[in-house]
Amino acid sequence: MINQKFENYLETTALEFLENKAKYKEIISIHHTDADGISSGAIIKKMLERLGLKFKQYAFNLDVSWKNYIFNLGKSFKSPCAIIFSDLEPSGAIICDLLEKYPNFDIYIIDHHLFKKDPLREFPENVYNCNPTLFGLNGLKEIVGVTLNYLFAREIDERNKDLAWLAAIGMGGDTLDHINNYKSYNKLVIEEALELGQIELHKGICAFGGQFERLDKALSMSILPYIPSLEGDRDKARILLQKLNIDPKLKITDLNSAQINNVVNELNLPELKGEYITFPKKKGILHHVFEYAALISIVGHDNPSEAFKLLTLNNVPKNLKIKYYKHNNAIVSNLTTFLKLKKIVTKSAIFVDLTNKIDVSRWSNIGSFATINKIYDEEKALFIGGMAKEGNMKFSVRCSQLFIKNHNGKGTNAIIKEITNRFGGSGGGHGLAGGMRIDPENYPLLTNEIDDIINSINNN
Repeated sequence: MINQKFENYLETTALEFLENKAKYKEIISIHHTDADGISSGAIIKKMLERLGLKFKQYAFNLDVSWKNYIFNLGKSFKSPCAIIFSDLEPSGAIICDLLEKYPNFDIYIIDHHLFKKDPLREFPENVYNCNPTLFGLNGLKEIVGVTLNYLFAREIDERNKDLAWLAAIGMGGDTLDHINNYKSYNKLVIEEALELGQIELHKGICAFGGQFERLDKALSMSILPYIPSLEGDRDKARILLQKLNIDPKLKITDLNSAQINNVVNELNLPELKGEYITFPKKKGILHHVFEYAALISIVGHDNPSEAFKLLTLNNVPKNLKIKYYKHNNAIVSNLTTFLKLKKIVTKSAIFVDLTNKIDVSRWSNIGSFATINKIYDEEKALFIGGMAKEGNMKFSVRCSQLFIKNHNGKGTNAIIKEITNRFGGSGGGHGLAGGMRIDPENYPLLTNEIDDIINSINNN
C-alpha cells in the first residue's frame, strides 16, 4: 500500500519547491478539464494562495497539440518561473525542447498518466517528475491525479488537509468504481477526508448516475452499473419495485438491508451494492460524489471556470441540472442501443458500426462505459465507430483488464499500432483505450485479419 521511494521523492520535491519559490517571478498552473483535473487545479490554486505567491492558472482540454500549446503559452511567462502540470503532462521530448529554449523554467509534474520519456535525452535537474507510475504505482486504482496533487499540497503545508474532499471528487470521476475497491493512496486520502468529517460513507444501493433521485428514477438513470433489463425505462423500474413491495418514491438512503438485497437479487447485479460517498453540506447532484464529478466533467470541457464555480456551490443551478440529465440520459439510451445493434464478432474482437445510430461525439464515451459495465465479452477487443465526416472510418477501441492480462500485457495501443502498420491510417492510445482512423476500403480487410493482428501482438 505504501511506496516509500515515491513518498520520499514527493517530500523532497515539496521541499525543493518551498526553497525555490522565492526566485520565481510567477508560477504557472496547468491542469486538465475533467473532474480529476478541475479538482487538482482547485487544490493547487488554494496551495499557492496560502503561500502568497503570484500565479496564473490555465485549464487545458488537450484539443491542440502539446507542442503548439505550451510553446505559444510559454512566450508570455516571466522567467524564472515554475510550471506545475496537474493531471496532464507533455511528453519528455516536448519538455526537453521547452527547456532548451527556456532553461530558467522549473517543471513540476504532478500527473498520474503513463509518462512518455524522451528516448535520447534525460531531464535536467530543474524537472521534478512526481509521476507515481515511475515508482511502480497504478495511476488509476492506487493513485489518480487529484490524489497526487492533494498529497503534494499537503507536503507543502499541513493546512491543505482541509482540501481532502476535493480529492474525493476527482477520484469519483476517474476511477469509475465503488469506494470499497479503492486501493493504496486513493483509499488513504478517502479515509483522511472521512476522519476529518469532510465526507460521509454509506453502504447500500450504488446506482451511480442517479444516486440523488427517487428510487425508480435512480435505477433507470444508473450508468454504473448500467442495468440492461431496465433499458433506462422508469416504468420498468417502477414495476420491478412494486413487485418487491418497495415504494418507488423512496430515496436510496431510505432503504433497509432487506430491501437493498431484494433489489440486487431481483436484478441479478451484485455490483449494484456497495459503498458510496456523500458531502454532508451539499444537496441534490452535488451531495453524491460520482454525480458531482460527472457534472464537473460535463461542464469543464467547454467552460472550466463554470466547473470551478461548482466547487463553491451547495446546490446545482437549473441550467446545469438540465445539462446533467441530458448527458446522463444519452449514455443510458446509447448503451441500450449498443446492446441491440448487429455486431461482427470474431475470435478476438467485436466490431459495432454506429454510423447514423449514435452521434459521433458519443462514441468514445459509449466505448468506455460499455467496457466498465462489462456488457460485452471482456476477452475480446471492442471496436465501435463508423463513417466520419472526413470520409474515413473512425473507431474508439477498448480492451478490458482481462484482455490485457490474457495477451501478455498488450492492449489497445499495441493493436492500433499493428493495424496502422498494415493498413495505414492513424491512431494511438494506451493499454485500455485509444482511437484510430482507417480508409473505408480497408474495413473488410481489418475485420478479416483482426484475429491474426491480435495474435501477432503476443509475439512482438
